Amino acid sequence: MRYVIVGAGGVGGVIGGLLADAGREVALVARGAHGEAIAADGLLVRRPDRDLRVRPPVAPTVARLGLRADDVVVVAVKSQQTAGVLADLAAEEVGGGRATEVLPS
Repeated sequence: MRYVIVGAGGVGGVIGGLLADAGREVALVARGAHGEAIAADGLLVRRPDRDLRVRPPVAPTVARLGLRADDVVVVAVKSQQTAGVLADLAAEEVGGGRATEVLPS
């Protein structure tokens, strides 16, 4: 199972970073300069006890990342971006169906 974090900012980045640190397979969707920085330098998560730097795969869109039938998608974007993310997921084909129909909800 892979965790796909759509929106690797303040909330999604922490979730993805902690999951990766715990040994889970993680992929991030992050746009623009933020996504480029994660691709180049990894994702830094600062905890009170230590700093984590993880290097999960990152892509600017769900389509560029590609979804698998065993993915868990975590939507961690601002509320005004949620409808667009869900439309992108509805357009993605996974295992013979649309992501919104095939992946667990």
